[in-house]
Amino acid sequence: MMDFKQLSEKYEQEFMDRVYRILSIPSVYEESETYPYGKAVDDALQETLKIGEDDGFTIKNIDGHAGHIEYGEGEEILGILGHLDVVPAGKGWSTPPFEPTVIDGKLYARGAQDDKGPVMAAYIAMKLLKDQGFEPKKRVRLIVGTDEERDWKGIEHYFAKEEMPKFGFTPDASFPVIHAEKGLLDGYITFSLHGEDEESLVSIQNLQAGDRLNMVPDEAEATLVSSYDLHEDFYHFLDQNNLHGEIDNIGNQYKLTVNGHSVHASKPELGKNAITELLSFIIQLPLSSQDENLLKEIHKGFSKTDGSGLDLKREDNVSGPLTLNMGSLTVTKEQKAQIGFNLRYPVTADYEAVCDQLSNYSQKLNGKWEEYDHLPSLYLEKDHPFIQTLLSVYNEVTGENETAHSMGGATYARALDAGVAYGAMFSHSPDTAHQKDEHVLLSDMRKAIEIYAKVIYELTK
Repeated sequence: MMDFKQLSEKYEQEFMDRVYRILSIPSVYEESETYPYGKAVDDALQETLKIGEDDGFTIKNIDGHAGHIEYGEGEEILGILGHLDVVPAGKGWSTPPFEPTVIDGKLYARGAQDDKGPVMAAYIAMKLLKDQGFEPKKRVRLIVGTDEERDWKGIEHYFAKEEMPKFGFTPDASFPVIHAEKGLLDGYITFSLHGEDEESLVSIQNLQAGDRLNMVPDEAEATLVSSYDLHEDFYHFLDQNNLHGEIDNIGNQYKLTVNGHSVHASKPELGKNAITELLSFIIQLPLSSQDENLLKEIHKGFSKTDGSGLDLKREDNVSGPLTLNMGSLTVTKEQKAQIGFNLRYPVTADYEAVCDQLSNYSQKLNGKWEEYDHLPSLYLEKDHPFIQTLLSVYNEVTGENETAHSMGGATYARALDAGVAYGAMFSHSPDTAHQKDEHVLLSDMRKAIEIYAKVIYELTK
């Protein structure tokens, strides 16, 4: 029997050498006529597949949408799904986000935790087994997608052309094992403001905030036209609410910026939404009565992350409470407005009832809502044999006695006929995905390599 702990430590340098290569690529989506998701995303896919090819694995690139690295023989496939695209780095990093840096045992880079670090941990687990001469009786296939942070088009394209694994997991969440994931709904509500009237002293010329629905926005900007000086009111608001921001003006036009704290939209309660904070200032101003009422309704609807403002608060024992994130808000000079939101509902919730309530709310704004993307919930019973194997390996390696968990995040496990999320975060791990100074503990990556190597061995021996 192999000593997986000793081997994981031995392979740490190989992990570092390879993960640096892909973390250095700023694989954020860009529009492109040549590449499905932009050149940088394609570079990350090409580099990952080259690593696999150089190490003696079989590789395949599926039209630039996704690819896989594989070894072993057999009719069945054990699928390991990860993604190489990342969200924008944002501002305020202590180290350059695409220059991976180790400080005090922590690896800093955009994608270190979500999801390039865990992908490389799973890859090194495969390499470790292959180098030791282990011949799996199933094909072990690491599938790498390229559009997970947006629309999942890459993985959809992949499975339209490639075989579905018998079972699989994604290293894109947390241990011990995630047996349930909430339903995920991205949508937009469009409506119109009315602008200034005879009684208003302030009006919105434009507002722009948020660029990813699955991130709590950390900055919101608005240009207001005001007949009086807004500086004192704005600085008082920042001070009273322990916020940071800026205000500049040219004549009667005031540019306001409010800073929040960005976190992943699956846990919006841990962040500070810059949009709702900016709205809480704007609704105090002497706007037109119609716009004041409209914006107060929006602030009421989206300032609570549990959905209670939209009459959508619900919860179950399997997956916990519904969560809501206002991910974007735009107002144009023509007073056309759009809200973008990310909503995650419990696995037992009625999706159609959620949609009906969103329609009811939109009517209050004299607007309409449109679904942009929907991922149904994922749920496997805790006693499923596959889950029990994953759990037993985790508990054996860590000495714990954990049971399966649920979460609000959406992972590639949903792309599988039978799949779950499995690592690579531990209960003690800092959750830094989608945040500035994203990082992982190198000790966690070593432990993840050990767990993945052992579980691949157990599932395919």
